Amino acid sequence: MARTIDEIETSILDEIAATPELAGPEGLTSPSAVAIYRLLAYVMAVVLRVHETIFDRHMADVDAKLARAQPGTAQWYAIQVKKFQQGDQLVVDDDGIHYPAGSTGLKLVTQATAKENYTTNQLFLKLATDDASAPGGLRALTGPEMTQVRGYIAQIRFPGTRIVETTGDADRLKVLATVYFNPLVNLDALKAAVRAALRLYLASLDFDGLVYLSKIEDAIQSVAGVKDVLLGTVSARNGTGQAVAITRFYETVAGFIVEDDAAGDGFLDTITFVPNAQ
Repeated sequence: MARTIDEIETSILDEIAATPELAGPEGLTSPSAVAIYRLLAYVMAVVLRVHETIFDRHMADVDAKLARAQPGTAQWYAIQVKKFQQGDQLVVDDDGIHYPAGSTGLKLVTQATAKENYTTNQLFLKLATDDASAPGGLRALTGPEMTQVRGYIAQIRFPGTRIVETTGDADRLKVLATVYFNPLVNLDALKAAVRAALRLYLASLDFDGLVYLSKIEDAIQSVAGVKDVLLGTVSARNGTGQAVAITRFYETVAGFIVEDDAAGDGFLDTITFVPNAQ
């Protein structure tokens, strides 16, 4: 991990002080912050800081590429499942298992994450596909589609790997809150902007990402005219399951989440707007 400029500069000055040839009576002992040797030490510290930071980034990039490329890792499975092509047949040759050149089958799985459960020794794949007409722009794979995907995974998986594939419709978010706003702004426009800000936050989440209470509040606060926000109960549910109150963050079941569309549970149904002239 790259050291700070202060840490590097201190180590240089400590080394100077520990070297008799440099720290003697005629040596580099001036306490002045603008002494030439101190300025040179600072410049060198900046240069080394840049060098170490670049090296850290390089190593992080290498590690990420290795994780993606290493066959059999969780990340590898998440990448490989998105290569599934409907209607195309896999071939096995000296280059491994792959589709023939020129294959044009639909790449059905557009979102995928892989997580290991070390207790059960299972690998869980969470999947979804793009659908512009669906809430959140994603939808669950159908039964026949999942059958095809499972058949593909069975061909590429490593022996002994226990894989569980899941897919589901979007989770739903319900926000009870009080929004205090500048009474000079148009209320209808403000409501629309608050709803849009919340939807934008949900749409910006990474697939299988976390929903944070603080980010929900930030999204509402970002709207011009909003002066304060008091969150009440914020909850999420998947399908017909019991809603779960969010205390700090929520991990989606389906991997993506949208505004609750049950009657009376939409954002504008559950958020109260109160004018505040203060």
